[in-house]
Amino acid sequence: MKDAKLVAQEAHARYEPIRAVVLISRSLQKALFAGRSDDVVFWALVYAYYRGGELCEATQEQLAAFRLHILPDTGNAA
Repeated sequence: MKDAKLVAQEAHARYEPIRAVVLISRSLQKALFAGRSDDVVFWALVYAYYRGGELCEATQEQLAAFRLHILPDTGNAA
């Protein structure tokens, strides 16, 4: 989740809001249609952090439980 926060902060610093949201949503969409659940969760977190800053405690707990079921992609590291 730390990486998602960093990417969200970088999006705030580099892009106008509409451009940042479009870039995040395109990345999320590509991950979704590629069937990459770990990337889908990552980009969803980036968007959540971009839009609101911090997640509530209940959401943090749900993500912690969900994280156990996501296997990171160890293939292409490009």
